[in-house]
Amino acid sequence: MGVRKRSLSLNLTELDYEFHYFIKNMSCRAMMRLPYSYRCKMATQVVDCERIINFFNYFRMMYCSIDIDDKTTEVLFMLLFALICVAFLWLMSFSIGTYFSPVLKIISLKLHMNEYLAGVTLLAFGNCSPEIIANFMPVRADAPLFTIAVGNALAIILLAGGTVCFLRPFKMNGHCILRDLLFLLLGVEVLRYVMITRQGAVVLGEAIVLFLIYVLYVAVNVADVVILRFYMKKLRKEVDYLGNLTPPPTKELREKLRRLASMEEEDDIGINDTTKYRRSRDSGTHFSDTTSSGYFVTPRPEKRSENVDYEANRTNLHNAENPKNLLLFTEFLQSLNPIDGEAWQLGGSCNRLYLIVRCPLVFVLLLFIPVVDYEKDKHGWSKLLNCTQIVTNPFVVITLVHSAITSVYHTWYITLDISFSMWSPCLTVPLAIVIFWHSRTDVPPFYHHLFIILTFFSSMVTLWVTVTELEVLSEIVGIVFDLSETFMAVTFEAVSNATPDIIANSQLAMQGYGRMAFAAIIGGPVFVTMSVAFIFNHRVREAGANSWVYGDLGQNCYIFLVITIVTTLWWSVTFDFYARRSAGVFLWLIYFLFLIYAVFVEWEVVHAFSRDEYIDPI
Repeated sequence: MGVRKRSLSLNLTELDYEFHYFIKNMSCRAMMRLPYSYRCKMATQVVDCERIINFFNYFRMMYCSIDIDDKTTEVLFMLLFALICVAFLWLMSFSIGTYFSPVLKIISLKLHMNEYLAGVTLLAFGNCSPEIIANFMPVRADAPLFTIAVGNALAIILLAGGTVCFLRPFKMNGHCILRDLLFLLLGVEVLRYVMITRQGAVVLGEAIVLFLIYVLYVAVNVADVVILRFYMKKLRKEVDYLGNLTPPPTKELREKLRRLASMEEEDDIGINDTTKYRRSRDSGTHFSDTTSSGYFVTPRPEKRSENVDYEANRTNLHNAENPKNLLLFTEFLQSLNPIDGEAWQLGGSCNRLYLIVRCPLVFVLLLFIPVVDYEKDKHGWSKLLNCTQIVTNPFVVITLVHSAITSVYHTWYITLDISFSMWSPCLTVPLAIVIFWHSRTDVPPFYHHLFIILTFFSSMVTLWVTVTELEVLSEIVGIVFDLSETFMAVTFEAVSNATPDIIANSQLAMQGYGRMAFAAIIGGPVFVTMSVAFIFNHRVREAGANSWVYGDLGQNCYIFLVITIVTTLWWSVTFDFYARRSAGVFLWLIYFLFLIYAVFVEWEVVHAFSRDEYIDPI
């Protein structure tokens, strides 16, 4: 009765109620068909537009704060957004290369993993983590998840895998590659079966089965390492026994030693010396050195880089007679310098301009993310800076996460909420004081590896912020240019998501970790991201959900992924499991064909492989 009286006092009519219902169910894409003068009001009232925001409400910024009123200005803003996307991509790749990858190497070393196990677990998790995080965002609530996941897997396997094969060809382990590709094929087939079942929705049990496939996959990899090391132990005993015979069987002994050396090389995951690669990259001769034998000529395999003596790196500047705070402020200022001195000296004009442009972002990251890297002197330890980061790191991480959860906006940007993080110094300041009192400047303390926890979580938060902003910006560009969501997902978004993986895995390959990089590319399974999305996204359990989850280009992505898996099996066996440059070019060409087909489907030149929707007559 009260609602009725209030409605009458406001003179609301049925047309008002109908308009309210229309606004509530209106798509954000429909807003683009309205005149510019109405878009600000619609951007603030259309419910669908609320999911296409993260830390910034770009629609409100464009049509309310800046008040765009013509197409030319709108297109110029899309170019600006493209530059912002490039900055976010660089931020992702820098975070992965500077903070995330060294931490993963250290964890792999501490857990006594080999290259393949580290690749299909830790590094694969690093590759998948941005996608897993993005699936929790509102912008993915009713997105074509299957198309996005398989499209991203295609981009990573074909682009990153092709780049690794092209830059530094290497010898693969045959049974590991076959195992990884067959498990990937199993996961894709099970995922597609879940999508095309007649239930029309994904039940929780099916999502758990998808996740258990990955658990089985990891268990098989762990068992493989255990069996390998058991056989190596047995082989060493046989070598010792044969060596003690008089006369020793030379031929049999030589064969066993060759086999043992090969297994020990596969089982070793030492921290490789990357000085030569780093200097080549900083001087700008990296690509020319890589292709010195010819662009499409597979060079002879390079010798494995020597392992870094990381214990010597830890103590090489230590002298017990030094004061505990020797060069404290000098070290602090050097650690906060956003320009790499060696890169500045070796680089040319363009490289130096690049170092200057990236300074602000690098400086912000240096303020709160600690560096833990066994290749660096003192493993990256900087006493005053690290003690400061004990305070700043939790404060920044908690503030960003809490602000994203509360989602309170001031006009077009989010309001930073410090109601929780303001209490973190109560714990971190005393801890920083104790560590400052106990530690030295010339050697890291024995608990320095615990800073990995801060580095890991702050890197994950950085990746989460960048990948979600990229997702939002990509969708806005697609909406403005009237491109379908699935087309944007399998082209621009897939390539942008694969770019950090291309950079990180290429760096690993050039540093001598080709097998780890390729294992992570193949073992970054699509069914992990999908199973997590299916478990936590309750909308997929609604009747008929498989139609929008699968997407218009889902069948195209599935067919091209199966082609990729089968042809990779084919060239691996044909080349005797040697990753050649021609294999890398072949992978690039498959992705180029996929893009051509996606563009033609978007332009309605050809029909997608998916079936047309059919509605039964009533």
